[in-house]
Amino acid sequence: MKGISKTAHAGLSPLIPAVLAPPEVMTQAPPGFIPPPLNPSGARLETKELAPGVYGLLSSKLPVDNSGFVVGEHGVLVIDAHINGAMAALIQTAVRQVTNKPILYVVNTNYHGDHTFGNYAFPQETLIVAQQKTAEIMRDFEREKQLLLPTVGNDPTVFGDVQLRLPDLVLDEYLELDLGGRVVELHHFGHGNTPGDTVVFVPEARAAWTGNLIVGEGTIPFLIEGGAGAYLETMAKFAHTLEVGTIVPGHGLLTSGAILGRYLPYLSELIESVRKAIRAGQNLEEAIAATPLGQQYTQDIAGSDSPLVAQFVAFRAGVHRWNVWRTYQGMNADAARSRAGALARFAPGEPGARAA
Repeated sequence: MKGISKTAHAGLSPLIPAVLAPPEVMTQAPPGFIPPPLNPSGARLETKELAPGVYGLLSSKLPVDNSGFVVGEHGVLVIDAHINGAMAALIQTAVRQVTNKPILYVVNTNYHGDHTFGNYAFPQETLIVAQQKTAEIMRDFEREKQLLLPTVGNDPTVFGDVQLRLPDLVLDEYLELDLGGRVVELHHFGHGNTPGDTVVFVPEARAAWTGNLIVGEGTIPFLIEGGAGAYLETMAKFAHTLEVGTIVPGHGLLTSGAILGRYLPYLSELIESVRKAIRAGQNLEEAIAATPLGQQYTQDIAGSDSPLVAQFVAFRAGVHRWNVWRTYQGMNADAARSRAGALARFAPGEPGARAA
C-alpha cells in the first residue's frame, strides 16, 4: 500500500467558480431537468472481462449504477458498493462466480448513496476506501437519503434497511493498493461531479472506473455541485496523467479514454458561452437559450427511435440546462462578491477610500 499526500492550489479565473452550493438546490433546478432514475428494481449486473482478472459489472437497467472488481493473488478489490444490500449482494455473487479469494477492499468513487449505501453489506474484514472529502460528507447519512429520494421515484424502501458504514482507509490525492501481483491505483484529480471524485485505475489493463466524473458513452459532464472551471482543471489533469483504454463509467454505457476529448471542449465552451451571456447582461433564461447543446454532443445516437434512447436524450438535454444554470449562478455570485469587495475597499471613511 503506497499513498502520496500533497495539496494542489488551482489557479481559477475569478469568473469561474471552484465550488457551488450543495445539491439541495435540486428542488430549484431549471425546467427540463430530469433527475436520473436510479431505482435498481429489476436490474442485473452483467460481468464483462476487460483483461485477465479485471472485470466490469454493467447494469442492465441504465442509468442504474455500474460496478466492477479486480482480482489479485491475495484477494479482490471492488469498485462501488451500490445503493442497498440487495445490490451489494449481486456484486458479491458476481465476484464469487470468478474467485473464492477474500474481498479485501471496496472503493467508493464518490459519497452519493447509490455508490456507498451498500458498504454495510460487505464482510466486516473488508476495508472500505474513499477520498477524504468523500469520507467526510458520507457522515451526513440522513441528508443523503433525502437527496436520493427523487432518483428512486420517492420510494424510501429502496434503501430502507441501509446502515451507515464509513471508510476505514482514506486517501488524499493518490493511493496504491497491492492485491498481490497486481497494483490498483486510486487517483483524486480534483473537484468534478463531487468534491472527492476518485478514479480507480489498473495500469496493465489500461482500465479505469470513474464514478460520476465520467457518466458514460454519449454523455456530457454533470455539474451536480461543482463549477465548470474546477471540473475542467480536473479533467485536464486526468487526461495528462493517465493513458486510459477502457472506462467503466458510474452510470452509462462502457466508453473509452477518447471521451476526454468530448468532456474537455464541452466544459471550455460552457464557460465561455455563459461568460459572454453575463457580460451581455442576459438573464438566466436568456443565457440558457443562448447556450444550446452543440450538435457535436448530440450526433452519437441520431436516427435511433428506441424509447430508452429518447429518455437518454431528454436526460442529457436536462443536464445541459442544469450545467448552464449552475455555471451562470456561480459566475454571478463570484462577480457580486468582487463588486462588494471593491465597494468595501473604497467606502467613505475607510482607509484607502478616495475623496468625493
